[in-house]
Amino acid sequence: MNKEPIVSVITICKNAASTVACTMESVLKQTYKNIEYVVVDGKSTDNTLKIVHGIARKYKNRKISVVSESDEGISDAMNKGILLSSGDIINHLHAGDLYVNDFVIESVVDSYINNDWRWGVAGCIVVDSYKYQKYVYKPQSDYKVLLKKNCIPHPSTFLVRDIFNKHGLFIVEYKQAMDYEYWLRIAFKGGERYHVLPFNSTYFLDGGKSSNIIELLRYVYRVRKNAQHYNYKTTVLSNAIFLARILLFHSFDNLKKKI
Repeated sequence: MNKEPIVSVITICKNAASTVACTMESVLKQTYKNIEYVVVDGKSTDNTLKIVHGIARKYKNRKISVVSESDEGISDAMNKGILLSSGDIINHLHAGDLYVNDFVIESVVDSYINNDWRWGVAGCIVVDSYKYQKYVYKPQSDYKVLLKKNCIPHPSTFLVRDIFNKHGLFIVEYKQAMDYEYWLRIAFKGGERYHVLPFNSTYFLDGGKSSNIIELLRYVYRVRKNAQHYNYKTTVLSNAIFLARILLFHSFDNLKKKI
């Protein structure tokens, strides 16, 4: 095993002038030196690209790649980042999301070397636009919990490149729940198992694409309806409970915002 693996961090963004700088600084201030940083911009029409290039110039000692072109959505942008990268370990940190401290990647690599995992998942602190903590999104140790809920926070997920080589990329047609589909695919069809990292790695800015609850429910249902493709079974009742849990969580969260 490479004792100094290259970690590819991928940030996708579009018209993210108000958030992309903090995300980039969070990555580029990491103490771990062997980081490859890929920024995939979806043809922004605001100052996002100007900000991205300005920050990149500040960190000339870092390996940074920037591409700006039209895409077919989040999945397509994430896939572009994977294909542009060359690292041994891959992490997606979207614009607006941050690492909790400057030594997150160092901690991830230490765990990777000591535990020889292929799929590492840490905790994720969900915050609102004012940076107030809402809750902590923690992975569950039993992968079968994925059948009941998506227990894998994507910003805090670290995958070895071979997983993408072996099991493919995110499905472009999925505009939401593409990560949930991927976890099911690699876990139940691909036989991959994740290692829970004993720390929180990211702050996740709530209120992005996943806040469109109707669209989210539609794609989640599509994933679960295709359960046979992932070598597990669902029932009408289990699917209804799964969707109801998402709807209730979303409704409760909206209620708290109004109080």
